Amino acid sequence: RSTYSDARYVRLVRVAHEHDWPLLERESGATLIHRADGIFFGPPDGDLEQYAAAVAGAGATGVERIGPDEARRRFPLFAFPDAHAVLHDRTGGVVAAADTLLALDRRCRIEGVHVLEETRVLELDPTRDPVVVETDRGRLLAERVVVTAGAWVSQLVPSLAARTSVQRQHVGYFNVAAPAEALGPGRFPVWVYLGSPASGLYYGLPEFGRAGIKAALHGVGAADDDPDEHPGPSDAAIEGVRRFLRAQLAVKLGDTLHAETCLYTNTPHEHFVIGALPGHPRVIVGSACSGHGFKFGPLTGRLLAELALNGRTSVPEFEEIRGTFAMPSPA
Repeated sequence: RSTYSDARYVRLVRVAHEHDWPLLERESGATLIHRADGIFFGPPDGDLEQYAAAVAGAGATGVERIGPDEARRRFPLFAFPDAHAVLHDRTGGVVAAADTLLALDRRCRIEGVHVLEETRVLELDPTRDPVVVETDRGRLLAERVVVTAGAWVSQLVPSLAARTSVQRQHVGYFNVAAPAEALGPGRFPVWVYLGSPASGLYYGLPEFGRAGIKAALHGVGAADDDPDEHPGPSDAAIEGVRRFLRAQLAVKLGDTLHAETCLYTNTPHEHFVIGALPGHPRVIVGSACSGHGFKFGPLTGRLLAELALNGRTSVPEFEEIRGTFAMPSPA
């Protein structure tokens, strides 16, 4: 999707949308993005106007502002009870995440990458030359290291511990009283509800890959969960999503078909971390995507590889703002 709250991300996602995703699809011979219009909506005290301004400021095409009545006509499964306006994003889609990971894995192996599966990295010493990477299967020595450890990044890069937090997300898949053909990509939208600080930001996807539409509350609070613990999804959190859907959908909400958890690694301003470890230019960190990183995946990979090899990237949209994503300097 093109719609973002920050014009810098609107410009970056355009690069991913126009270059990096099509390249990966061509190289893999697979369809990885399945088209689905997007809708962004919410009450007057939400962030819709910030999103609209960012889209306009970045000159994004394919995004149209419409009123609630027109939105109900175009997307009849939504009631839009408190929306004062809706952004209809025709550039949206659903990323086939598992297919994407398989495509990337195949590309790596074709290019001769040696993959060590089931290997835990225990420690990283960037002060050594070559860089020392200790694993549970022995020591590795490297001229360049890229750290993409997700929720575990602060264990390998301690300077991030005070600047990131891990928050478990609770995601549900729900049955709704609508024909199956109305719930898939191309008919049912990807959507984001931009609520007030009190009501929160909810998001959802069409039925894709498993039964039920997907929906969750986008949680980026101060909680810091242990990524090595594995509690099940919270019944209270899923019930909160159900209450939201009952209020927003124009059709009856059915059973919860499945619930699961995932982990966000958040920075205070929900920015990514993409840059060299201060004082150690041979170690590049890519993490803390604050719950919105996967759609940039192929582009992020290109940025990290070019930073590791060249110290800079070939993407002007990133170079202009790379300080926004830089690793924080030690306190």
